[in-house]
Amino acid sequence: MTANDLDRIEAALGFPLPAFYPRFMLAYPPVLRARQPEWLRPVTRGELADDAELVIEVNRFVRAQEAGYFFDDAPWPDEYLVIGTEYDQNNFAINRLDGKQAVYFWGHEDGEMRRVAGSLPGYVRWLIRWWEDIRRDSEA
Repeated sequence: MTANDLDRIEAALGFPLPAFYPRFMLAYPPVLRARQPEWLRPVTRGELADDAELVIEVNRFVRAQEAGYFFDDAPWPDEYLVIGTEYDQNNFAINRLDGKQAVYFWGHEDGEMRRVAGSLPGYVRWLIRWWEDIRRDSEA
């Protein structure tokens, strides 16, 4: 992702990105591409989107849904910026307003938002462990 891509995201969504997100995305970790199972959708189009148009599209989508679509009787919380998806049905997000760098997972099965990592670098480590678990389960 480039600085222009990040500017486009801000302009399209109408709010500033938290400073830690652009810094991280400008140095997108190559280890993710190297460690991802080859049979999964590319991480750059999935769990940590490295595509400005995809980030814009998914964030517009979640914000356009009626209250109750994601959370009981409530709309998608505006403070959450979706940074990636798992097969377009589960979302990974950061809180763009609280100043923390935690990464959250919203799952369609339970409709809950839960923290999976305390930072974006921690999220990279979490993804790699998750992929190792998936790989191990598929070989069993």
